[in-house]
Amino acid sequence: MKKLKLLKSFVNYYRPHKKLVALDFSSAFMVAALSSLMPYGIKLILDDYLPQRDLKMIMMTIAVIFVMCILYGVFMYVNTRWGHVLGVRMEGDMRADMFAHLQKLSFKYFDHNKTGHIMSRISNDLTLIAEAAHHAPEDLLMALLTLTGAFIFMFNINPLFAAICIIPLPLIVLWGMIFQGRMFRGFRQVRKKVADINSSVENSIQGIREVKSFANEKHEISNFGTVNRQFVKARENVYAAMAGFHSGINVLTQGYSLMIIGAGALMIYYDRAVISDVITFYVYSNFITRPIFQLSGFIEQYQQGVSAFERFVEIMDEQPEINDPPKVQNPATINGTIDISSLWFRYSNDESSWTLRDINMKIDAGQKVALVGESGAGKSTMAALIPRFYEVNKGSILIDGVNIMAMSQRFIRSNIGIVQQQPFLFDSTVRDNISFGKPGASEDEIIQAAINANIYDFIETLLDGLDSEVGEHGVKLSGGQKQRISIARVFLKDPPILIFDEATSALDNESEELIRNAMDRLCQNRTTIIIAHRLSTVRDADYTYVMRDGEIVEHGQHQDLLNKAGYYHHLYSLNTL
Repeated sequence: MKKLKLLKSFVNYYRPHKKLVALDFSSAFMVAALSSLMPYGIKLILDDYLPQRDLKMIMMTIAVIFVMCILYGVFMYVNTRWGHVLGVRMEGDMRADMFAHLQKLSFKYFDHNKTGHIMSRISNDLTLIAEAAHHAPEDLLMALLTLTGAFIFMFNINPLFAAICIIPLPLIVLWGMIFQGRMFRGFRQVRKKVADINSSVENSIQGIREVKSFANEKHEISNFGTVNRQFVKARENVYAAMAGFHSGINVLTQGYSLMIIGAGALMIYYDRAVISDVITFYVYSNFITRPIFQLSGFIEQYQQGVSAFERFVEIMDEQPEINDPPKVQNPATINGTIDISSLWFRYSNDESSWTLRDINMKIDAGQKVALVGESGAGKSTMAALIPRFYEVNKGSILIDGVNIMAMSQRFIRSNIGIVQQQPFLFDSTVRDNISFGKPGASEDEIIQAAINANIYDFIETLLDGLDSEVGEHGVKLSGGQKQRISIARVFLKDPPILIFDEATSALDNESEELIRNAMDRLCQNRTTIIIAHRLSTVRDADYTYVMRDGEIVEHGQHQDLLNKAGYYHHLYSLNTL
């Protein structure tokens, strides 16, 4: 049942390319037909036209064989080129589907799967599927037709000689299956090691500042060296199998042709064959050996393709943990009132490891609320639940009286602007990174957003202005500049609800002042949640919730909380020493 489902899913990727499939298979059929006909033309010349000294028929047959040889090359070109195009286009369709599906998956999937391994699935695995999609059915068809056609003609010419020619074929098939199997298994190991290398390089390059700041280059080189040596060893094993395969192939193919000549000589000696039979069968041997190895490789190639497609389907069958309701209840507009009641949340299935416990909060529209507490108190988790990046286990979050579970994810997130502690910038231009907040924004809108975020003066100093490259993860910019670009995005998005997650915690005083000024401008007439570890950033909040170990332990206005001389007062004292 599972295999049938896989096959059905796989066949669906052929459907949009029916013309290419027909072209590929028809050219494969013509290659097989011509492989069977050309040697038979030589037999006709040697047996019929040459003894009759019929020069006209000899020349016509030679011309026909020559034309067939050209057609053979043409159809091989069509088969090779457009067959691979078929595989590549199917691969492109699968890659597009996988990428689109990955965009739908919840954060939890990416929390538990390495980026390097996902990259390997979307590149190496799909390339393997494309090769199997093109080669496996085509090779099977071509091999079966070529062998069938060749041996029909050979048995028609000399049944005993044809039977003798079949005897060595199982040995050739066995040799191909053994060594091609080793090669395929070796390449599977190589792909796994490539995924490990990708993951290792990604971690090291992305963390290059940490590596250098701790002077741990040798440690990273050593770790990479281990992975790299495993990759080299896997490649060496593949090449050992390849050497055995190709050396054996040369011996077997040359030996097969020599066997035909030797067996033919003996059959001529015993008057069981004529010289034209031997010459014709020798020519056929050059066409027979190729499909033999195609057949021997088909099984492993098919298995490899199926395994890779199973891994593809595994991702495609992965369901997002967060789904929109059957009937969404998206309000016409969002004012920004947030009501959180009896909320409980945990990342794992362990019921004793609650990250948030019995959270109750009320935020009025347009109010600026602060969430404060030490690291690990659950502030950022709380911020991730409001846009439904994770699903609450118990309790509810209402926006303007509507449960967020009843809204579409796109609607919720389009109405919430988030500025994180470590903003992510794409490896593109300043313009592209700002306009990500509103794709298709006009030049004037982008400039105004940059002005509001206090970053436009800096942009004007860049050589290419808005079209300046920021580098991977914004490496060409300072922390404050990256933060202000991320704020410009939110200005462009213009959402009614804002979440600032430790937006100024890692900045110098000058950058913090510029960002605080931009934040104040952005917060006007919007519901704002400011998550802060540094309490100096939340003194102007309308109301403050104090979190500790996943619970709200205090709440009130800044001065009232200080007057209580409780946990908030303790934290504030630590931050102002």
